[in-house]
Amino acid sequence: LVMDNATGAGHRRSDGSVTLTDVFASFIAHHRIEVRFCNPYSGHEKGSVENAVGFLRRNLLVPIQSGESWEQLGRVMLDRCERVAAEAACPNRPGSSVADVFAEERGELLALPSVRFDAVRWENRRTDKYGRAELDGHRYLAGGGWCRRTVTMAVRWNMVTLMDPTTGRIAAEYPRAYGDGGSVMADPALVMPMLAKKPRAWRNSPVRGQMPADVIEWLDAMDETDLKTSLGAIAESCRTAGFAPAMDACRRLRQTAGTRPPRADELTPVAMRIRDGETAPSGPDLSAYDLFLGKEA
Repeated sequence: LVMDNATGAGHRRSDGSVTLTDVFASFIAHHRIEVRFCNPYSGHEKGSVENAVGFLRRNLLVPIQSGESWEQLGRVMLDRCERVAAEAACPNRPGSSVADVFAEERGELLALPSVRFDAVRWENRRTDKYGRAELDGHRYLAGGGWCRRTVTMAVRWNMVTLMDPTTGRIAAEYPRAYGDGGSVMADPALVMPMLAKKPRAWRNSPVRGQMPADVIEWLDAMDETDLKTSLGAIAESCRTAGFAPAMDACRRLRQTAGTRPPRADELTPVAMRIRDGETAPSGPDLSAYDLFLGKEA
């Protein structure tokens, strides 16, 4: 590989040598490839790379592409690149496309490793009093049980995973945040146990805005005792089934419970059924009684 201005791959020192980053060094060792870096202000070393980059920008990236995910964009771009290779003629082989020549030369390539390379950086960080670990100016919530403790962070380009450094158990996982905003990434399911211990923080909690309006109205009408009971039940339901199923279970239970606070033993089973795909209460099957009474089912 020939690299140019790739700060994510290596850093050039004052003596001209390049120090590889840990992740990139692991990558080239995993794939058994060699790499060299171009010298600064030496465009002739790169051949026609700049022209090729300009060609791809003009033909594949205009207008600006959009997609549902980075993975989808990657698949779309790969398909377009393969079409270009199939249509473009190889300069050194008149009458043959780039795709045809590459297919012939593919046999000379090294075989890919049997295990896919995981581009991940591991870091140990100490959390604050709220159980949040900081990375690149952004904070990620591990949970109330991780206050002022050390967590292991698996940092990938798109995800940040917080793990127990002793057992490897995953505490939380978030999309990786970029920029200078100093955002806080928090799973509502991890916030609920802390909120249940401090119900007076309910009205100012960031998780309040992520709840359905009718659930907020239901909780707002409760006194402090009922609110604490309800938040505890929701926290247990979130721990077992997840935040979204717990919210759907609250909306369903409110129709029958009225103003009474929900209990964990009734809210959690409903949330688990919703998580597993049930969209509405099934109710009893009366077809056997209809058959016995001679009625049509």
